[in-house]
Amino acid sequence: MPNRRFEGVEALVAPLYFVALLLVLTPVMDFATSVLPLRVSNIEWRFASVGLLSGFLLTPVLGIVLAILIAGWSGHEKFQRVIAIVNLASVAVFALLLVFFLLDILQLRSAVQAEAKTAFEGAAIKAVAKYLCVMFALGWLGLKGLSASRWREPVKRQAAAVVIGT
Repeated sequence: MPNRRFEGVEALVAPLYFVALLLVLTPVMDFATSVLPLRVSNIEWRFASVGLLSGFLLTPVLGIVLAILIAGWSGHEKFQRVIAIVNLASVAVFALLLVFFLLDILQLRSAVQAEAKTAFEGAAIKAVAKYLCVMFALGWLGLKGLSASRWREPVKRQAAAVVIGT
């Protein structure tokens, strides 16, 4: 007889994955529409865009955490491994983005007016701190996700021995 409780819980997997996807994609779309048109050659635009992105990162991380939890809970080890690899790749992309952001900060510092210098430095420090925290979280999730999603051979259990008599 099937376990009705388990079937009911399994029915939540797809909607929960969808919510996780929304948590990741909605801020990404909001950010993308906020920075258009792209002006990559403009240093002020780069600083503002990369700084703005730092404020959009927490919600996608929550979506990733939800997806990891669902994958682990429902036994989707291959998907958990894919998420872990994407997390580690994201850390590499954010590290590269952070290097360019730091170079832009150094280049812009001399151009910022004295009365705006405090606000500029505060915004830069907050953005760098957010990137570092997100990179740490994604890296940790990625490494732990890889170890949690190791492909294992199915465990073969010995048949139970039935002892009759003494």
